[in-house]
Amino acid sequence: MTARFLCPAVALALFAACGNGAVLGASPQRAENRPRLVAALPACGNTPDGMCLDKKTGDIILASPNFNDPTYPGVLFCIDRDDRLSLYFAMPVHPDTKRGCPMGMSIGPDGHIYVADNQYFNDKNYKSRLIRVVRDGGKPVRAEVVAEGFKLANAVAWKENAVYVSDTFFDIPDKPGMSGVFRIARDEMQDAVVQLKPGLDDPHLVATFTTNVNNPRQDAAGADGITFDSRGNLYVGNFGDGVISKITFDRTGAVASNRVLIKDPKFSCCDGMFCDLETDLIYFADSEKNAIHVFNPEGKIWTLWQNGPTDGSDGLLDQPCEVLVRGGKLYIACFDMPFPGLLNQQFDPWHTVSAIRLAPQERGRSASPAP
Repeated sequence: MTARFLCPAVALALFAACGNGAVLGASPQRAENRPRLVAALPACGNTPDGMCLDKKTGDIILASPNFNDPTYPGVLFCIDRDDRLSLYFAMPVHPDTKRGCPMGMSIGPDGHIYVADNQYFNDKNYKSRLIRVVRDGGKPVRAEVVAEGFKLANAVAWKENAVYVSDTFFDIPDKPGMSGVFRIARDEMQDAVVQLKPGLDDPHLVATFTTNVNNPRQDAAGADGITFDSRGNLYVGNFGDGVISKITFDRTGAVASNRVLIKDPKFSCCDGMFCDLETDLIYFADSEKNAIHVFNPEGKIWTLWQNGPTDGSDGLLDQPCEVLVRGGKLYIACFDMPFPGLLNQQFDPWHTVSAIRLAPQERGRSASPAP
């Protein structure tokens, strides 16, 4: 289906610089797992990133922090069930940096959207926040800060009445490559803004990870994508070296184990992750290799798709950063922000979301690796 960009009157007032934002059509799928173009975003969505699924409406909410061209404000988009794209919400700016930078997000049990506001590329002094986009009748009405003090707030996931947020850099001089995941209870965020403590002493810190700082990319970025399986186990992917950890919890909710599940040099970068709860297959974006990989809770892993350098105009992957399953299709946001060591080495005019139609064997619990 051809994607369309719908610009409602309110959005036109907020984002006049976007023009009419015409979205180009999708390209047909040419092979079983070949990604097809779902939407080409306008200039005001120049850095597609985090996604979450509204299970009530079937809509996908897409974040764009617009790091590639910061003359545009950070925004949220909506991709409806017919793959039509529209502006959804303008993120609030930080009082110090004057930027709003939405990345990972998740819908809480209260129906509101919790968004990681990543300020690390603007100011590394613990400026990143967790923002609650309050909705009324499924529509966004306002935003409020619920937690602050992250270094690089990245991915967001809910489990029962607590939200989990990955922090990709701790920047502790004597602990290079360290990162972690914080857990904040829903009740804590009701009446006051949660203030995280710098370092490793904050009680909300439930897991830490250490990136191999001597990896070939010289990239110490750590905990990135996070997701829960149907049994409530948490999976954390490491952007810098591709290590994937599995965290289990006891009956009280305390961490029972934190162990490396996958450590394989063939899989050396893990960005956004998504568990398809119908199958417990976990998909993740490999930003380094323009690839999508899949693994199961036992750690069996295989590659679903991989392509070389591209601008994404034909739907191929252009630095994929986030994945999400909806209606038998895997949606993929392409970040397109060059970093050393990645296949993608230039920012281009195409800002894209693609999709792979999942074959029946990808949707079954007995799925096995592709040959």
